Amino acid sequence: MSSLALRLHRLAIITASAAGLLLAQQQADTLKNRDVSVVRLGNPEALKTPPIIPRGYAVVIGISTYKNLAPGSNLLYAEKDAENLYAALISKEAGNMEFENVRKLIGPQATRENIRDALEVWLPSHARETDRAVVYFVGHGAADSEGHGYLAPYDVDLPRISETGYPMQRLGDVVSNSVKARWKVLLIDACHSGKISVDATAGRVNESLRSLPQGFLTITSSRASQQSFEDPQLAGGNGVFTYFLVKGWEGAADDSPTDGVVTADELIDYVKREVRTYTEAQGKLQSPLEFGDFPDNMILGFSPKKREDIVAKLPQLSKGTVVIDVNLDNVEVFIDDQSYGTASPGKPFPVPGLSAGLHKVRGVRMGYEPVTLEVNVVPGGTQTVSLRLLYQRKIKEQAKANYDQAVAIWERSRASPADLRKAADLLAGALKEQPDYSQAALELCRVQQAQDQTSAALKSCVAAVHADPDYVAARVMAGALLMESGDYQEAVRQLQQAATQDPHDTLVASTLAEALYLADRPKESEQVADRAIALDPASGQAFLIRAEARRAQMNFDEAIADYQQVLKVEEFRSGAVRTVAFWVVGTGMRKHRSGTQFLYRAHKASAYYGLCAAEIGRENYLRALKYCQGSLATERDDPDSYVLLGECYTRLFNSDSRATYLQGAEDSFSSALRLNPNMEQAPLLRQKLKEIKEHKGSVR
Repeated sequence: MSSLALRLHRLAIITASAAGLLLAQQQADTLKNRDVSVVRLGNPEALKTPPIIPRGYAVVIGISTYKNLAPGSNLLYAEKDAENLYAALISKEAGNMEFENVRKLIGPQATRENIRDALEVWLPSHARETDRAVVYFVGHGAADSEGHGYLAPYDVDLPRISETGYPMQRLGDVVSNSVKARWKVLLIDACHSGKISVDATAGRVNESLRSLPQGFLTITSSRASQQSFEDPQLAGGNGVFTYFLVKGWEGAADDSPTDGVVTADELIDYVKREVRTYTEAQGKLQSPLEFGDFPDNMILGFSPKKREDIVAKLPQLSKGTVVIDVNLDNVEVFIDDQSYGTASPGKPFPVPGLSAGLHKVRGVRMGYEPVTLEVNVVPGGTQTVSLRLLYQRKIKEQAKANYDQAVAIWERSRASPADLRKAADLLAGALKEQPDYSQAALELCRVQQAQDQTSAALKSCVAAVHADPDYVAARVMAGALLMESGDYQEAVRQLQQAATQDPHDTLVASTLAEALYLADRPKESEQVADRAIALDPASGQAFLIRAEARRAQMNFDEAIADYQQVLKVEEFRSGAVRTVAFWVVGTGMRKHRSGTQFLYRAHKASAYYGLCAAEIGRENYLRALKYCQGSLATERDDPDSYVLLGECYTRLFNSDSRATYLQGAEDSFSSALRLNPNMEQAPLLRQKLKEIKEHKGSVR
């Protein structure tokens, strides 16, 4: 029996638009047949000129488990596919989109109303004529008794499909008329089966898509009479169409010519060829089909690194498959320095669609010496590569002694500046003795951060990740330091990668939620915090970040419930934990969001601070006053809490002109300036103090 699992009602839509890019060399016609592409290298002189990649916007939607469908109708990998495509779109070596320009709706967030808002309000209001626009939907499709097709949101009710589904005709109208991006392509992975249909045949969904406007490119994952598939054996489980779509976007499709740029033509040819070849090998048939119009020079992806490397290389261009065989669990597989996921013994790990020629295949597992092999991929062939990680990484005796001594110093509850300097010197010595000692690099990163050496700390954490790419703790700490330095976009990218590597770690999820919050993405922050809480219902830090995200959206009642939960959990009564992320929280560093300062304070104080701010939002000023005082009782030298307390007194005075309120505001603002005379709000506070003094004489 084939290992392919039928994907019932699976529908993935990607709308991509790319601004026209005139490369120095006109891209020549490509010789193609149904199985092999002959690809040519771009002109070396033209390759030296960096292309101008237009700004991109995207909506990424993925639903595996539906609210109102029977368990047997749910999908296996739809949400994983959506996460993978999201990562590819925001990658600087693939989609080259800024992460804040990508709206992601996963699982329960992908309701009909949220989908409508993202497609009809958010995307048209952001994408301009010169931009790229991407819409990706992966989940079920359905059709009504008249053959009208619908996307199936998370909350679809099939007997009321016309009321609860999102009409495909509406999707076509929005893409055609509302989204102003000039270059658009609609990629659709659809399969309609009687198991969830209202009244439809296998081809109704695809047929309904053929009636969409023809002013942009559309690609369906299969012909009308075919179905789409999921395969649990494909790189750990993926939808076949989306797997090759992601790999093509990441550069595997770049062959006509090979220049670091993935065009619409290249992506079409690659996905059509690889999907058909792969499914045929499994005894199935799935043939993507394209129709509609698009410009010849439409660019979908770009890899600066590949473009730099390509001038000196002339790769052969036919495709082959490598099957990875490993001897240990959770070995991360890299091919040409790009991660393809994790492999384990006894589970075939095929990597199809590789260009013919030499490739560097590397297996990595923390604590082991990595194994790297060069493999010559044969056109049309399948080769098994055995990665045997046999040797645990041996730490040199002197390096280990330095590390142990440094950790003993670092773990002291009150390490002095001199102690920290000594610990840093010892760790630097350990790394000089053994540069690939990733644990030493991470500990040096933490010590340097405690010394307020953010730039040096980030370099050390990056070195730890370079030594062990699967070192999730080091990647998360790097993300925390990127947040500290204000680079929230790169922090999200690093933490998204960490979440992909370890999707079951609540610390990883809550730190990603924190980065999204600081990047002014509160809705997405709330969604990721939901995931962190589902992983660990006792995670106080996840509740804290979700509370902040909800307060930013002015959902004050829900935020207050979360802040109260923070005060209850044992985590915040157990003392400081010197690891990553929320160890960083307690150090008093400042963050800037939308021109305002956000001070990370002790967890209990943070909860009281948030409660105060939320009650101010609800105009419950006396209750807010109590919570601000609670924050200061926990951290008496927090200037931001004094500012918020002063705001409480000011608003109370404005509604009830009592001298005690005015005096409270004056004392609070004065305390904030005494503690931090250079704070961002200092000019405003001085102006308020001046006004208070002017009023004091007339108030009793």
